[in-house]
Amino acid sequence: MSKKKKTLAIFYPGCIEFEIMLACELSAKVFPVEVATPGGKVHTGSTGMNFQAHHSFASLQVEDYQCILLPGGDPYDIMDNKDIDQLLVTADQRGILIGAICAGPLLLAKANLLKNRRFTHGYGNWHGDFLAQYWQGAIFTDEPLVVDGNIVTAKPEAHIDFAVEIARLAGAIENQKAEYYRNYYKGNKFVVSTPI
Repeated sequence: MSKKKKTLAIFYPGCIEFEIMLACELSAKVFPVEVATPGGKVHTGSTGMNFQAHHSFASLQVEDYQCILLPGGDPYDIMDNKDIDQLLVTADQRGILIGAICAGPLLLAKANLLKNRRFTHGYGNWHGDFLAQYWQGAIFTDEPLVVDGNIVTAKPEAHIDFAVEIARLAGAIENQKAEYYRNYYKGNKFVVSTPI
């Protein structure tokens, strides 16, 4: 019997947890959520909420996960962290679904995973000089949500579409229910024959 796959939420100092929380919510029933932090310690978010880590970046087994989620925020504190790079490179090599939103794509870029791939991000033009070195060879697309193979990137304002697409691509929700979830979480009123 094969081991049940899980969802991995990557938390780090300065991250904005809410950007991936709906993706966790939609995926959790099929792929239970675990949290990894740089040192495997409790993550205290900007709200003061604590998130118990299951693993450090270095201690987990990447093959146990169906998808890996990277929130945005300020990844400065882990820009020199090689364990997150190795984790992401291994996940990409195995074709594991990786979702990165807002500033999260910077972590993909520093691991050299965006070369010749389409992506989007939440950085403004004022970050251009700093970011240029990381985006070399990557194909920036000014769209809310971009899917390129096993990598999904999004702007922060697209967090609902991001969550639904991650859950759909991971196999946590059925294709025909995706539009229902998009409308439901955006507060759009409509009639659908397939309830949640």
